[in-house]
Amino acid sequence: MLPGRRKFVLVPITIAIAVVLAGVLLYALLPADARDKASNAVVQGVLLGGVYSLLALGVVVVYKSSKVFNLSFGGLILFLTFLMWWLLSSMGLPFWLSLVLLGLCSVAIGLIINRFIMTPLIGDPGLSTFIVTMVLGFSVLNGFVLLFFGGSPEVMPRIFPSGNISFGAISFSYTWLFAFIISTAMFLIFAAYFRFTKTGLEMRAVSENHLISQSVGINVRRILAVSWVVGTLSAAVSGLLLGSMFAVDGSLGGFALARGFPVLLLGGLESLPGAFIAAFIIGITETLAGNYIDPYVTGFREVLPYILMVVILMLRPNGLFGLREIRRM
Repeated sequence: MLPGRRKFVLVPITIAIAVVLAGVLLYALLPADARDKASNAVVQGVLLGGVYSLLALGVVVVYKSSKVFNLSFGGLILFLTFLMWWLLSSMGLPFWLSLVLLGLCSVAIGLIINRFIMTPLIGDPGLSTFIVTMVLGFSVLNGFVLLFFGGSPEVMPRIFPSGNISFGAISFSYTWLFAFIISTAMFLIFAAYFRFTKTGLEMRAVSENHLISQSVGINVRRILAVSWVVGTLSAAVSGLLLGSMFAVDGSLGGFALARGFPVLLLGGLESLPGAFIAAFIIGITETLAGNYIDPYVTGFREVLPYILMVVILMLRPNGLFGLREIRRM
C-alpha cells in the first residue's frame, strides 16, 4: 500500500477507534439506569442511521457520476412520498401495486430530469447545475406537491407490523426495524453492484473522467441516466420509510436534506463507505443529543449534525473518507 493511501485509510480509522473507545469508557462510568437509557438511544440511532445512509446514497451516486450536487433530492422525496400516500390512501390501491407504480414513476422522473434538464447542461459551470437542481427541488417539486396533494400533514397507511420489540430496557418499533433493514439492504446491494458489475465499473470510470470514459467506448449518457434513476429510486424508498416512521408533511424534504448533506460532507462526497459510516455517526449522535441535551437546550439535536460536520471538516476538509483532489496548475 502506498504511503499516501495508507495515511488516507489510517486517519479516519484512528478517529473512529478513538470515538468508540471514548464512548465505551463513558458508558462504563454511567450508573445502571443511565446505561439503559444510553443503550436505548444508541440502538435507535443505529436504526435511524440506516435510513440516513439511503438518503446519502441518492445524492452521492449522482455526484460521483456527474459531479452534480443534487439539491432536488429533498423535493423528490417530498413529491414521491405524497404520491405513495395518495396511491394508498386516496386511491385505495393495494400496497404491492402502489409500490410498483411508485417505482415506475420514480424511474420516469429520473430519466426525464436527466434527459431534458441535466443533459443540456453538460459542460456548463457547476453553479448552473447547482441552481437548476435547487429550483427543481425547492420550487417545482414543492409546487407540484401543493398543486396535486395539498401539502397538508397526512399519515401514511400502515405498511409494517404494529407494536414494539423489547430487549430489557431497549425498545423500538417494528416500523423502525423494517426501515433499517430495507434501507441498509438497498445501500449494500447498490454498493456491491457498484463494485462488482460491469455497469458499476463503467460508473466508476465515468466518475473519474467523462471524456476518457467516452473515448474507450463507455456510453456516458446511459451511465448518467442510470445514476439519476438510482437517485430517484433511493428518494422514493427513503421517503416511504421516513413517512412511515414520522409523518407525511411539507417538512419531509427539508428534513431529508438536513440529514443527508451532513452525512455526505462528513463521510466524503464521493465515498460510498464514508457515507455509510457517517450515516450511523449522525444517527447515533442525534439520538444521544435528543436524550441528554435537548431537555436543557431545545432543538440541539437538529443542529448537532452540522456542528459535527464542521468539526470533522476542520480536521479533514474532504471528509472522513473523501479523496483529496490534485490539480495541475
